[in-house]
Amino acid sequence: MALATVELERRLPYAPDDLCALVADVRSYPSFIPWVARLDVLSERQQGDTWIGVARAEIGWHAIVERFTTEVRAGGNAIDVKLISGPFKSLANRWRFAPAPNGGTTIKFYVAYEFRNPILQAVATLNRELVASRIIAAFESEAKRRFVPIA
Repeated sequence: MALATVELERRLPYAPDDLCALVADVRSYPSFIPWVARLDVLSERQQGDTWIGVARAEIGWHAIVERFTTEVRAGGNAIDVKLISGPFKSLANRWRFAPAPNGGTTIKFYVAYEFRNPILQAVATLNRELVASRIIAAFESEAKRRFVPIA
């Protein structure tokens, strides 16, 4: 099977720095992202203005529960996530936050993944747009709860 990829772009009426900080706040994910049952930051450090963390997530859909570990790099209105270990052959995730022309922020989201299990990969590939849209919607709802619109 090939990589499943999703690219989405959204404009939100909040500051780029605030939205980047929201996505970088991985510890809060279980409180608002569907399927994230648990997330533990195993290590973290600062490298200049970039926060680098190693996080282990537990995600679940009905009877399926998976755990994976990633490295998260957050800084400069960008977040990059790469796989360390888990049920994936590969996983890459990028978030970019730029000021929108008429205020607010343009968010560019990209994820590419391939599960080791071909059945899980087939199910994930068929549902990739729905899953990505629900994750983005969860971030949008949390941003609305946390921030005051600027545009």
